[in-house]
Amino acid sequence: MSDRADRHATDFTSPNAARMHDFLLGGTLNTPVDRAAATAAVARRPELLDLARHHRAFLRRVVHHMVTTGVRQFLDLGSGLPTVHPTHDVARDHHDDLPVVYVDHDPTTVDHGRRILRDTAGTVIEADLLDPDAVLGHPETRRLLDFTRPVGILAIDVLDTCADHDRARAAVDAYIAAGPTGGMVAITHASGQEDPAAGRDERPAALYPVQRTRRSPHRIATWLNRLTLVEPGIVPPWRWRPDEATPRPPERSDVICAVGVVT
Repeated sequence: MSDRADRHATDFTSPNAARMHDFLLGGTLNTPVDRAAATAAVARRPELLDLARHHRAFLRRVVHHMVTTGVRQFLDLGSGLPTVHPTHDVARDHHDDLPVVYVDHDPTTVDHGRRILRDTAGTVIEADLLDPDAVLGHPETRRLLDFTRPVGILAIDVLDTCADHDRARAAVDAYIAAGPTGGMVAITHASGQEDPAAGRDERPAALYPVQRTRRSPHRIATWLNRLTLVEPGIVPPWRWRPDEATPRPPERSDVICAVGVVT
């Protein structure tokens, strides 16, 4: 663990977005202040609960698909806390201790996540997913992941926090280019009008401190044009290969998803 990470003590006195998300997923790694803040956010935007659970259910199905098609290592971007059916647990249902590198920019989340993963083959690194060089060149990434073999790259509920289209696309391009043929990429994204005013997503700041930027399915498709999309293509998360554990569709949502294979 880096000296920088050691200097960050886990803060349990203020609401933390990752722990609030854990609460929405039904987890136990949250505090009364997290639960109060998350409950207040859901009171204002009831769909937040459905969206959190659909994103996690999509991740579960995607990781299952990736492992069963030959992926044996994962890079989980903007991951939050690795709790409630996280990537390493889903992968471990198929193979013991497949390496997973979780990436988050919040020091408290990184510190807490490393404690959770201390007895696994994974870790959490502190980095900005929009800086692929820092993520891919991090010593823990280089130690745990072999980019001469297929890697499963996950960007779930995070790319729409970047308002800069060019920077977001450049990051996606860099991650796709990092791995060989057979790797896979999975994303979700808020979709809709791209006019800055019309596309604004006023989610509660306590839970989503970064402005969400909606992008059209066409723009998102151009980000993935170096991939072969897995059927059914670009669809809402609950329509991507649903199973008996998939929650029922929410009453309102503008989220879409896609999974592609590096070819």
